[in-house]
Amino acid sequence: MPAVARVIVFVGLSAGVVAAQPTQPIYLQYDGFVRNADASLTLAFGYYNLNQVDVTIEAGDDNRFVGGAADRGQPTVFLAGRHRFTCVMVVRRDVDAELRWQVQFAGRTSVTTDRVLDPRYALEAASAERVVAGLDGMTQPPGVCLERALAVEAGGTGLPARAR
Repeated sequence: MPAVARVIVFVGLSAGVVAAQPTQPIYLQYDGFVRNADASLTLAFGYYNLNQVDVTIEAGDDNRFVGGAADRGQPTVFLAGRHRFTCVMVVRRDVDAELRWQVQFAGRTSVTTDRVLDPRYALEAASAERVVAGLDGMTQPPGVCLERALAVEAGGTGLPARAR
């Protein structure tokens, strides 16, 4: 292979690797809450990873909750794209209204709203059903993110497959 062709192939391969480097921000979102029959609340959080690749941010200073315990079992792998309800937690009705999720990545800090109990964040029926599907508020550890199926749906119901 001529030297010029080798250089072009190498440059072409290198350009593909550089393009896959995660340099875009990750935006967190507070999806809302559900009032449970036992007076507890179920809070739901999600994120939007603008990168074309998954990003790992371990729990710690760059991935933490503000207002109470910093490590609540929140996601540490942020899949590319938008993902709702990735951190769902059951909390007592007297939850700290200042509870927020914060992530620092690509030179930007994203933090969810501090208005977790604002009535405008009460989830509508379909989303509320999806969030609480399969949860038992009496056995769930309080204030800890529970792993939820992300984009897997079964039978067109909009419910995560594992919740069916």
